[in-house]
Amino acid sequence: MELLDREIIGKIRSWLDKPEIIVLLGARQVGKTCIMKILASLVPGKSLYFDLEDSYNLNIFSSVDNFLAYLKARGISEKERIFVFIDEVQYLPRPSNFLKLIHDHYPKIKLIVSGSSSFDIKKKFGDSLTGRKIVFEVYPLSFAEFLKFKQSEYARTKEDVNLHSVLENFKHFTALKIITEKIIPLFEEYVRFGGYPLPTLTQQDEQRILRLKEIHNTYIQKDIKDLAHIDNILEFNKFVSYLAVQISNLLNINEVIKETGISRRIAEHYISILGKTFVLNLVKPFYKNRQKEITKMAKMYFVDNGLRNVNIGDTRFLEIRQDKGALVENTFYTEITRSKESLEEIYFWRAKDKNEVDFIISKNRELTPMEVKYQNFKFPSMPNSLKSFIARYSPTRAVVLTKDFMERTTYLKTEVYFIPVWMA
Repeated sequence: MELLDREIIGKIRSWLDKPEIIVLLGARQVGKTCIMKILASLVPGKSLYFDLEDSYNLNIFSSVDNFLAYLKARGISEKERIFVFIDEVQYLPRPSNFLKLIHDHYPKIKLIVSGSSSFDIKKKFGDSLTGRKIVFEVYPLSFAEFLKFKQSEYARTKEDVNLHSVLENFKHFTALKIITEKIIPLFEEYVRFGGYPLPTLTQQDEQRILRLKEIHNTYIQKDIKDLAHIDNILEFNKFVSYLAVQISNLLNINEVIKETGISRRIAEHYISILGKTFVLNLVKPFYKNRQKEITKMAKMYFVDNGLRNVNIGDTRFLEIRQDKGALVENTFYTEITRSKESLEEIYFWRAKDKNEVDFIISKNRELTPMEVKYQNFKFPSMPNSLKSFIARYSPTRAVVLTKDFMERTTYLKTEVYFIPVWMA
């Protein structure tokens, strides 16, 4: 199968000539192996690739001496430049010891390693690699990558279109309104099935669903049962399904334990595992005045809609779903987490008067409120909650993410942009 390029490769590539160990973290089958193989084809010199799910390869890495002996048998000296790619490094009993010794004593050997569970990676790495590694998190496909994998004629167009580019050059991108109607079906397919690479490359919905189920089942078996050592899989699945139904909502732990019948300690443990295995993300509330803002509860988002939808057994078309708005909001969250700039932070806002804004992007004390309204607009109509935030905080600009409407207006000196969500 052809190895398709990913956006993160350019970021990783700039670190190939640096001394740090490159660590790729991400869920299983999210594309880490393909990324490593593409990088191996780009490096200026020899490269070796090892998958540690293969027990034979595990023996090679049982000690530094074993590994060096393997190199010698291959006619490779540790004094010559070589790039060593180690997939699923968490299967090593003490990976940090091995990586530290190679990094410190054999500088010609450049290590690029991957792991499927930060739960296990962080437990095994400890602090011994501090200052010796650079970590990249690998997520499912962005919408731009999704279009590329689908070989869509709009893939190249989307490469240059994102929230930041549209806000900086709004007038230029208004010309793209004419293709929105054609892109919407592709975007809604992405919202339904998510961005795991292999399901994306699958044409028939039934086969795509089966592949998503296989990814889900592998996650439960490998990460949850084997690595997190959770034996009550039925209870865990029930817990995840409850959270999956609640995406884009507040995480009320008291309500969760009441509905699922498990203890607070277990619920918090499960939430921690879901975060560390790249399934669930939590967004904190934004507040400047602790007396006026209502809650410290976080909002929860799933990293991939497809995995979420197969978990609850619902991959129907958006127009007939009650959770359409939540799914689109979840999709937008996954997009902005990938594309957010340095020093940007993502929050949500909810006040005592029940006004709530989906997202607040904060950078250098500049706030940009964003509200997802996946519907058809005929004219700029601002949600009252967004008006309330603008009146209270006077941001320079605000954003409403729509289905197909694109316009710019002003409210209380704040520039308000209406942008089709696929552009952002």
